[in-house]
Amino acid sequence: MARAVLFGIPVSPGIAIGTVRFMHDMRQSEERHIPSEEIPQEQIALRAAAAGVRTALAQTMRNVPEELAEYRDVIAAQMELARDPKLLNAALARIERKGICAAWALDLTIEELCELFRGMDDPYLRDRAQDIRAVGLRIRECLAGVLPREADKGPSLLVAEDLSPADVMELDLKGVLGILTVEGGPTSHTAILSRGLRIPALVGITGLLETANENEPAIVDGLSGRVLLGPDAADLAHYTARRDEYSRWVQQTRRNACWPAEMCDGVRVRAQANLESPDELPGFAESGADGVGLYRTEFAYLKGELPTEEELFREYAAVVAKAAPQRVVFRTLDVGADKMLRSQASLKEPNPALGLRGIRFCLRHQGIFRTQLRALLRAGVAGNAALLLPMISGLGEVQSVRRILRELHEELQAQNLAHATGLPLGVMIETPAAVLICDVLARECDFLSIGTNDLIHYLMAIDRNNRHVAYLNEPLHPAVMRSLKRIIDAGHREGIGVSVCGELAADPCGLAILLGMGVDAVSAAPCFVPGIKHMIRQLRASTCQELAHSILMSTDVQTCRHMVREKLHQSLGPELAFHTTSLLGQSQP
Repeated sequence: MARAVLFGIPVSPGIAIGTVRFMHDMRQSEERHIPSEEIPQEQIALRAAAAGVRTALAQTMRNVPEELAEYRDVIAAQMELARDPKLLNAALARIERKGICAAWALDLTIEELCELFRGMDDPYLRDRAQDIRAVGLRIRECLAGVLPREADKGPSLLVAEDLSPADVMELDLKGVLGILTVEGGPTSHTAILSRGLRIPALVGITGLLETANENEPAIVDGLSGRVLLGPDAADLAHYTARRDEYSRWVQQTRRNACWPAEMCDGVRVRAQANLESPDELPGFAESGADGVGLYRTEFAYLKGELPTEEELFREYAAVVAKAAPQRVVFRTLDVGADKMLRSQASLKEPNPALGLRGIRFCLRHQGIFRTQLRALLRAGVAGNAALLLPMISGLGEVQSVRRILRELHEELQAQNLAHATGLPLGVMIETPAAVLICDVLARECDFLSIGTNDLIHYLMAIDRNNRHVAYLNEPLHPAVMRSLKRIIDAGHREGIGVSVCGELAADPCGLAILLGMGVDAVSAAPCFVPGIKHMIRQLRASTCQELAHSILMSTDVQTCRHMVREKLHQSLGPELAFHTTSLLGQSQP
């Protein structure tokens, strides 16, 4: 039996066996009161450490290979953080006000800023606390005179409080078999990096730094979300066999990735990819995805300055051209006040999740929105593109966008700029209001897309990252299941397609239910698409329909979970263990 078993959020699937290696110096920071005459010296030391970090990051950014060029922007943002007055001035003031050493003042400041970001409603912005902590760790190590660690020889499992792109660029990743971090979430840099590099990874592991030991043998199970520290011979034998089985399964799904996602009784579904930047297109091509079900456009707006129309046009046109003839669904700018803090002075809201975000923000800030729509219309001539509007709560919002599109068409025509006319327009169904009027929206739109993450969040009136109410983040809740069925039926009555782009689509249990409800397309990160298509080919539409009907008739979540487990085991057998699933493992408090 393993010495200890810890649990985290699986963000990159797979199984890794190796020894623990800490990325950063894990020694406790110095906590020391200082006499007044030492205050200037400590402040000078902190400024010098921050300057040293900026220099080191600049060198790292210059060494970033072209295939990971998007991480230069992240490293540049960390360089800015290392000179950000909110960080440095607050720490310098703490040294003077509290009479404490630089390291202690820095730790207190970093923790304060991280808590501020963790309290934000937007998941992407919440995960940006990782940037702050990463910079803080670097400055702390520089203060302590710790030299950057060189990659050790041999297989290892990288353990860190946080892992930033700059950290990764300084490592020899050939020796990294798995990644484990205390911080981070599904949209954190660690998650995105590990999925792109196909390294098994867990984030959000409580007690990791206190429990793990340097050079200790360990096992990362990126399928079930656990890490075994100090495994015994039986653990090693079991997970070695499971790792090899999983590896063979992955190779098989990739070899067959180009096969259609067609169920045993002939019903075909589109399995699409979710993308965040053009740099993910190689992974998209390898995944066998039937198009891009969701292209997140907001990340171009988080680099310090608002992008120009030409910059957006080049990005969108490149994506459309490389994905052609497959369709790319571009979600228009999905930001709120918090997410725009780096690029513009925007209003502060007490609850951004319920405030000016998504389409509400765009219709308020039409200069930003029209620039993006012009770029999208122009890029549409390069291939097959569609537009998707986020955070819709009323028909008037869709009609306003259609009016703006007509005006932009006339502008572009007058300027003799080539552009697409009549791009398909869809809406995200992610608010209770949109669910209740989905029949009305379906008559106004060309397709519907269900964002299950936010839909559950709003239906259940919870913050899914609040541990006190996390048990209510339950996809099998009758309200969620009935809402999904209502949306899919409404779209089909109007003869339009309905897709699902939230995490539920990548969960085998959720996928089986969605197929039974008649969804037309599902989309997930490219690394999950081959497995999704492989699973679809092993299911029967009739079986999924019976399962969905039973789920919809039941009001007991535990009974639903048992039914799903039984049906999937019948269809998938041992392969079910190779699909990352959360629906079967949740429990009530």
